[in-house]
Amino acid sequence: MIVEKWLTALRDAGSAVYNAFAWPGDYGLMQLSTLAPEVAANLSTQGNQTTAVFILSLIYWFLVVVLVTIIVRTCRHLARIVTAALHTIAFRISLELANAKTKLVCKFRERLSWSRSRVDNDTLMVEFDKLDLAILKSAVAKGPGFALSAPELAEKFALRPAQVQRSLDKLCRNSMINSVIGSTDGFDNYQLTDSGSAFVAIYERQQPCFAAPHGTRA
Repeated sequence: MIVEKWLTALRDAGSAVYNAFAWPGDYGLMQLSTLAPEVAANLSTQGNQTTAVFILSLIYWFLVVVLVTIIVRTCRHLARIVTAALHTIAFRISLELANAKTKLVCKFRERLSWSRSRVDNDTLMVEFDKLDLAILKSAVAKGPGFALSAPELAEKFALRPAQVQRSLDKLCRNSMINSVIGSTDGFDNYQLTDSGSAFVAIYERQQPCFAAPHGTRA
């Protein structure tokens, strides 16, 4: 019983497959009997109907396979074209964004560099007055290794030590002099730096007299 059921199921499945395969041939013969009845009758009378149905069905399914292959290839080709176009558009957009970012960064850096250079230039413009120059001259006259102090210079210039100390602080901030260990009457001691010595040498070559007018720039 089980074998017969399996055989029956296989026959039914084979019949369904054949009917599905032969449907185009049956439909073609039906249309042929309408368009050319004599040819259709000749095929039927000679017992070639099954062969005709098979051939027509085979031709139909072959054409279907060819058509599906063409459609699939066309779709793949279009997909490649669309993908390439999208990649190109995305690349150009990213390139434009990168260029815009680069321009923005460059402008920002230019402005930052300009601001820094402006600050640096403003920093380099230091006002040295007569007292500053006189202190530097005194340091040069004492020679390297000798210390200066506000009380000593105040006595020499007939000024208050606090006034001289302000000038010493300004010269120290601009690296003309450096503070050294020790103090005099509670005031720090200072020594001339190489920068201060070079500045005095350059200034003396440019001026006929060291008594420069107020507001000399370094």
